Amino acid sequence: MIIYYKKETNLTKYIHSKEKVTIFKEPGFLHTIGFKTIIYPDIYFHTGTINSFSKTLIENSKITIVNSTILKNKLIEDLTVKEDNIEVIYPAVDVEPFKKKEIKKPFYEKYNIPNDYKIIYFTGKNLKKSGLESFCKIINNLEMDNFKAVISTNIEKELKYLKDVLKQNNLEDKVLIVDYEIFDVADIFVLPTTFKNFSINVVKAMANKCITFVPESNYSVELVDIFSIMRNPNDPNTSYKIDMVLRVKDELKKIQKENYKIGKKLTLQYQHRRLDRIIEKLKTK
Repeated sequence: MIIYYKKETNLTKYIHSKEKVTIFKEPGFLHTIGFKTIIYPDIYFHTGTINSFSKTLIENSKITIVNSTILKNKLIEDLTVKEDNIEVIYPAVDVEPFKKKEIKKPFYEKYNIPNDYKIIYFTGKNLKKSGLESFCKIINNLEMDNFKAVISTNIEKELKYLKDVLKQNNLEDKVLIVDYEIFDVADIFVLPTTFKNFSINVVKAMANKCITFVPESNYSVELVDIFSIMRNPNDPNTSYKIDMVLRVKDELKKIQKENYKIGKKLTLQYQHRRLDRIIEKLKTK
């Protein structure tokens, strides 16, 4: 079996562990044998942007694996590729069953956060493209005050940018900065990103019982409930929606539970089962 991927993931490690595979190389970008017969991958694990090389692989590999149905439909519409030749496997995280109240208690005590406050969380590797400035506007537009906004980063240059933006928005004393992820204590995760590629942080948030706001332009939006979809990173309705769930606890818990039902299913075991079925399908072609 010939496979190709840009970077190693849990899925590519898994296929190596159970199948005899050859890695597709790109010498130019084509394998040739005999009388210039072109050999393409059996499975192409697509990640990142669509360029001329990835288009060629998507159109000629036996199976292309992508991480969202939105992207699959876009490829079918834009490229010469059959629907049966593209499979979707969502990103996954493994989250142990937990009691959120017990995890939240030491965090609240450490940072002197009132017990009845909710945590509104934001993070990303690239804070600018992840929507830091939009997040600050959302926080400043909230009417309710029973919350603590928390932002995390452990990247030095991102920290400098973060502090500059907080100062510009008069939020230096209103936002808690930590250097580790806090999905397990957060209640609401807001990601007003300009990135289109599927955000793994959306899966992390949902698997940790967070209401998760994300723009409709990001491929991960297909996982969240309609209530949490942002028309764009600066959607003014986001602040109103957050105010509502801060005001109505039952609605907050309801959406958190709905997200958790979806997020807890997106495990490594789920990915392995999906890949096993794809491999079996490939062997019968």
